[in-house]
Amino acid sequence: MYISLKWVQEIIGLQNITLNNLLDRLTLAGFEIESIDNKKLFKNNDIILDISFTANRADVANIKGLMNEIITLFNSNLFLQTPINIKPLILLDLDKKNLNLTKNFYTPELNYNCLLKDLNFKFSNQYELLRSKYYLWEHYLQKKSFSKSLKNINSQELIDSNKSLTLFSIKSQKLKVSESPYWIKKRLISMNFKPINNIIDTIHYLLIETGQVFFTFDLKILEDLTSTSNMVFVPKYATNECLFSISESKIINLNSNILTLTINNKIVSIAGLAQNFNTLVNQNTSQILLQCGLYNPKEVKKSSKNLGLRTDYSLKLERQTDLNLIEQAYLRLTHIFWTQNVKFEQPFNKNNNVFIQKKNSSLLYRYIKQSESKIKIIYKNINQLIGPYKKLTNLSNFQIIRNLKLLNFKISFQTDQNCYIVVPLARQLDIEQEVDIIEEIVRIIGFNKFKPIEQNTTQFGQLTKMEKFKRRLRKYFLNLGFNESVHSILVKNKFPEQTKLENPLFNESSVLRLSLLSGLIEKVKYNQKNVGESFETFELGRVYKFLANGNKKELEVISGIFGGKIFRSNWDIESSSINWFEAKGLLENLFEKLNLSVDWVQPSISARGVTHFHPNRTTNLFIGKQIIGTFGQMHPSLALNYSLDKKTYLFEFNTELLNYFWQSKTSISYKPYSSYPISYVDLSFIVKKSLFFDEIKNRMLLMGRPLIKAVDLFDYYSKEPIKKDYCSLTFKLQFQSETRTLVNSEVTKIVKSIIFDLEENFDIKFQE
Repeated sequence: MYISLKWVQEIIGLQNITLNNLLDRLTLAGFEIESIDNKKLFKNNDIILDISFTANRADVANIKGLMNEIITLFNSNLFLQTPINIKPLILLDLDKKNLNLTKNFYTPELNYNCLLKDLNFKFSNQYELLRSKYYLWEHYLQKKSFSKSLKNINSQELIDSNKSLTLFSIKSQKLKVSESPYWIKKRLISMNFKPINNIIDTIHYLLIETGQVFFTFDLKILEDLTSTSNMVFVPKYATNECLFSISESKIINLNSNILTLTINNKIVSIAGLAQNFNTLVNQNTSQILLQCGLYNPKEVKKSSKNLGLRTDYSLKLERQTDLNLIEQAYLRLTHIFWTQNVKFEQPFNKNNNVFIQKKNSSLLYRYIKQSESKIKIIYKNINQLIGPYKKLTNLSNFQIIRNLKLLNFKISFQTDQNCYIVVPLARQLDIEQEVDIIEEIVRIIGFNKFKPIEQNTTQFGQLTKMEKFKRRLRKYFLNLGFNESVHSILVKNKFPEQTKLENPLFNESSVLRLSLLSGLIEKVKYNQKNVGESFETFELGRVYKFLANGNKKELEVISGIFGGKIFRSNWDIESSSINWFEAKGLLENLFEKLNLSVDWVQPSISARGVTHFHPNRTTNLFIGKQIIGTFGQMHPSLALNYSLDKKTYLFEFNTELLNYFWQSKTSISYKPYSSYPISYVDLSFIVKKSLFFDEIKNRMLLMGRPLIKAVDLFDYYSKEPIKKDYCSLTFKLQFQSETRTLVNSEVTKIVKSIIFDLEENFDIKFQE
């Protein structure tokens, strides 16, 4: 959100507020300053701040809300003055009795500047009065007649208006569209809006100032389009392939998921998103229709996503509307229009309130129910949680209540030990429990005003066994040249077994992830697209899976993706990607360093399902009877879709299980070392590819007992002249005795028996 420093100074009446003071206070209160720009507007220099805030603080996404926040942050001990060069921000029909006014504050007969001069009116003296009555909506809720009428609402009456509700639509008198006043154009330009004409600019200015959305239609064009003068807005879903004009040169297709507002069955706007371009106010407009509605944020967000269209209006309406401000924003709007000689045929009447007329709305009823909730605050809990205040030992009850009132919380009941508060509607989605209110108190006072809790510096923390193990894994892969990645645990919903959030902010982060591999594959794709190189990466994180008994479980896993790099592994062969056996060896080295004995078992066809892995080049890893993870080549169709090398390999292991087995192997058993030399023999075989290495290895160890000590595979070849479906494997056999030096004859005898056995029992041919 962009904001002018001069505007801030003028509104709160402090010309001497410095930029550094403002930035420090906003930063300590949880806001982020994205940029600070010097801008020249109409020959005057100004400083424009780009301020960002969290998604739960929609109440400060407008000038009025942000000014209230700044005033509160500066403790509200300010000498407030009415700005000289802009119209005042007083939005109420002021209390005649308290202000000794004999006439209505907003009437054409009175000139505002003269009124201030004649009555010596000081805004600063009346600020607390105005602030206490600022929330008219809560004032209406206190009326017994209104509360009583709400109890009579039945569920049937709430069905038809749960998507959109037009609060009022008012026709103007005859008018002339002209250029906007200087001060409006100045404010719009500072907020990156382009001035158009005084009608549209005033609507945009009100959007910036109060965050409230109003739509203005050219009344004559609207009557011609709808063939009626009875302007009743009816929410309806569009039909498929329905055309809608959003600009002079762009027409879009609507579908049955798009909520629209219709008059006489003619679509005049997409609810909360955009109005028909042809109905916009232009230089020839002689009469306008002002429309204000209450929209379901989910419907606005759904329409915006389906159409790929976002507007300044939808950005506001995708958040919950603050009903406290709608009525006041209307008063503010009509006053600004009145200063431009734009008047309406149906002036607003407080006694004939639009909210009470619309009491049968489910949207309205939902807001009302929210306003009834109260939160209990225990003073003792506040002081225990926040620690000592720098100037005092503890915050007093008076200080706590005072700060709650500064935040516009209403105190409904109070004792010496606790109080019950009512949260303003603007903060209902943000403040839900006692700890939220405690955080607000500390935020307003300032986190820097509290002493840090003293820690015993003589004691040092210790790493858990799990953390030590994860660091060992991290070091192994980083030493191999891998890059560590970190992704969000929230992902887009793709599978029915994923754990869903109740109220996600975005569809792209609506469920908890089942695996780390999807994020890693996306990362590799992004890197290859933008850098043009393969990217070997791993991630340590948590996944959330359903167990066979229907329960959910949070698991610690490590996942990785590698391969696809073209290099020459030997001087006499062409450059190529690593093969399956070389990739498998990388993980075998890891398990060897961890002193873990792992079995590699190919899963059955029925157990494979739809995964990221190749259907025939995938193995599950077991320690004993416990599966610890999966390794394999990427699925060919997945590699094709992501434009990755087909020789890309994936793995995902359960870190908790690996840690458990690793911890159980910490006791080292020593064996006596033989002082007699080792005899090495190399054997090459032509082997059918369907035969597993483990079968050959185990057979060799069986036939060579007791002198054979190890069998290692160190060469693999499958190209010509080797025939199809066969490959050449070369093994290194180690022979050693504990009591004597071996002679060649006895080693040769054992080797011949191994060769004979393999050729007899397997489809294997020895290569001399």
